[in-house]
Amino acid sequence: MLPLAPIAMQPGVRPAPVNIPGPLSNNSPITTGVIQGGTIMPASPVALTPPPANLQMARKSRPWRTYGRIVGLVVLLLLFEQSFVSGWILALDGEAFYGSICILISIPLFLITAAIRRPRVVLLERAIPHTNGQLLHPIASHSGTLQTPTPTIMQRHIFRDDSVLDVPSSMASWIVFAATIIVSTGLWVMLYLGDPIIQALSAILLIPVIIIGFSIPVMAWWSHSTKRIGLPTKQRDAESWLIAGMLSGLPAIFVNSWLFPVIVILIHPDISAVGLENLTVVISAPVGEEICKAIAIGFFAAKIKSPRHGFQIGFTVGLGFAILENLMYIGGSGGSPIVILIRGIGSIPGHAFWTGLSGSAIGWYLMKNRADVMHMAARMGHQISHPESDKSIDWKLVDSDGSVVRDNSSSRELGVQIDSSGYQIWTPSQNIITKKPWISLPLPKSIPVGLVLAISGHALWNGISIFVISFAEGIGFSAVAQLFLSLGTLAVMIGTLLIIGSGLLHGVRQAPDGREIDEYQSQLADLTK
Repeated sequence: MLPLAPIAMQPGVRPAPVNIPGPLSNNSPITTGVIQGGTIMPASPVALTPPPANLQMARKSRPWRTYGRIVGLVVLLLLFEQSFVSGWILALDGEAFYGSICILISIPLFLITAAIRRPRVVLLERAIPHTNGQLLHPIASHSGTLQTPTPTIMQRHIFRDDSVLDVPSSMASWIVFAATIIVSTGLWVMLYLGDPIIQALSAILLIPVIIIGFSIPVMAWWSHSTKRIGLPTKQRDAESWLIAGMLSGLPAIFVNSWLFPVIVILIHPDISAVGLENLTVVISAPVGEEICKAIAIGFFAAKIKSPRHGFQIGFTVGLGFAILENLMYIGGSGGSPIVILIRGIGSIPGHAFWTGLSGSAIGWYLMKNRADVMHMAARMGHQISHPESDKSIDWKLVDSDGSVVRDNSSSRELGVQIDSSGYQIWTPSQNIITKKPWISLPLPKSIPVGLVLAISGHALWNGISIFVISFAEGIGFSAVAQLFLSLGTLAVMIGTLLIIGSGLLHGVRQAPDGREIDEYQSQLADLTK
């Protein structure tokens, strides 16, 4: 990199070409620009052009940085949603002044979130060998010049950062999750058995436990589902789905906290607080939350090409809703190890699988609708165009030594090969071998069916938990017996959920991924030329 420097010139004397010594310049005279007022003015950078279709980009993998950003977004969005919804509820209850204050507080929280999520762009400047090229080029991104050993031409491209989803691996996340539960258990023991100083220290140390406990299992399920579903996933898209799930909690909180209680009290004014809470958990939460999450999936209809895409987006939206809810439950429990465990291996995948059912049904509908529209247009004599090829840049994640960690490929693993010149190149190494599943469940093909299944699964999960507690209290079980009965029931529920979830993930791998419709569109394009 050669910095630009002023050169003193004699007035009226024609400047001589600037010689740059050294092996890279071949001692050839190079004029870098036009001299005005005694200073060499560099040439302007070349104009921006679209990147080529075969461009490959690599980015160093930093999964824990992604994790930290997601945690920050969750905290901001929770504060925003609580403040915004509280403001409207206060206003509806006649407290307009305090409600407006809450809404005003929510505005900067939303703006900060939007600033963090602003689109990221990449400026790429590259020198390409060319016989009619130059040896020096201005570099706009570094305010300097680039010297090349052979003549080159410069190209400048600007494009969005569509790099591959980069989150901690499922194994690493589960190890951290297990360590978090162990630490939480020890801190809770010290809370009850330690002296006041130990109790205060334990309470402080539970803060990072809460932060990790509510978020790290979501990363584990996110990584696991992405690998099992087998679709190329851009980080920008995946984070948008996750945040949409968080934002879907905004109307859900309003429904559960205000709208549903108002309706129930109008119908049954004498209902007890416990009865109202149970109805909210069994009816309002499943219906309101699953409808809100399904609406969030609909905002990404342009990205849904098949039931596999629909399930993936629905699963991630469900994870986004769960991570926000997790913060409320685990934070409210003070980092209880039992709550962290139950939420991590039960409630989080539950939300994801239920919403995945709605997403897969939406995917079936959109895929079938696309085929029907093309078929009808062909019958009416319209010319069908060939499907647009994917011109997106091929992004790869690499580790510190340049080995590929993850790429955009969905059906092949890429290995690193060293050629004779010593450069590392990416080459397809082998097809991924998948084991024959021992259970595979079909995905719903109708949106009403998918939504009903999602609501039913959610309601059944909540209803069984409440029924067991009410049953144990009704027959006079002691507090210890109630605890063991509840834990045993939850263990059975979680095991059943994981078995059903495994079957659904295998069903997703066998579902269409959109290529079938592309082939059908190509056939129609050939027939309607």
